[in-house]
Amino acid sequence: MTASITAIAHEGATGVLKERMDGMKAIGQQVKIMVPMMKGTLPYDPATVAKSASIIESHAGETFTKLFPEGSDKHPSEALPEIWDDWSKFTGLASQLESNAAALKTVAANNGSEDDFKGALGNVLKTCKSCHSNFRE
Repeated sequence: MTASITAIAHEGATGVLKERMDGMKAIGQQVKIMVPMMKGTLPYDPATVAKSASIIESHAGETFTKLFPEGSDKHPSEALPEIWDDWSKFTGLASQLESNAAALKTVAANNGSEDDFKGALGNVLKTCKSCHSNFRE
């Protein structure tokens, strides 16, 4: 049901709006791969985590913020105008996501412990939640 709601929400998106929705979808897909490992319902797989973290990292930082030109908060966007009112906070969170994803990738690439993985993924998730709480409908 969530997938169909997302598909409906993205219907009609074009240009930069579609690009950023696709990027968010890619990030969300990677989170869905890793959360079961965090919860212990799937075994921790460092190779999979490194790949997922790399994908998140590639959609974060400046790659992410360039998809938010001023005025791109019209339907079907869920972006709030607060993004442009507090651009420095928004770009800071985008950079933080990039850094946290890079740290997660490093943990996985170095075969870090499951506890290290959980902490690093937790940091990624906190950044996502903070951004969504402040800047998304």
